[in-house]
Amino acid sequence: MTDKDWAPRRKGGGSRFAGVLLLLVGAWQVFIGYAVASGDAYVFTGGGYWYRADNAGWGWVNLAIGLAAIAIGFVQLGRVRSRRLERLRGTGYAGLLVAVVSAMNQFFLAPQYPLWATLVIAVDVFVIWALTTGPEHGERD
Repeated sequence: MTDKDWAPRRKGGGSRFAGVLLLLVGAWQVFIGYAVASGDAYVFTGGGYWYRADNAGWGWVNLAIGLAAIAIGFVQLGRVRSRRLERLRGTGYAGLLVAVVSAMNQFFLAPQYPLWATLVIAVDVFVIWALTTGPEHGERD
């Protein structure tokens, strides 16, 4: 028996699955970022929380995270053809970074919008799972 016989059989597609989920998370982040930055939503009450933030500033943060997630999602799907960006797709580190930052961002939003934040965190966890359990670097789809 060889080392490959002991390795779990993995199908390709983790990178594409992560790309689709990153597009979804990015769209959600852009939506909430626009709603908060435009003043249509009130995020921080400043009551008993140890952090305070300006609504417009928090909206821009969400918008930036969402746009980054959409860009990395397209790279993960293979829709962007560039030698420099191909390295981002091959390693998956950029997708991991965006998913972790997005999940941390949602923890700050959770006291005001618990259901919304929980859904986004759950999708971020699936992105992390898809990127870390996918095929090895040489076998990536």
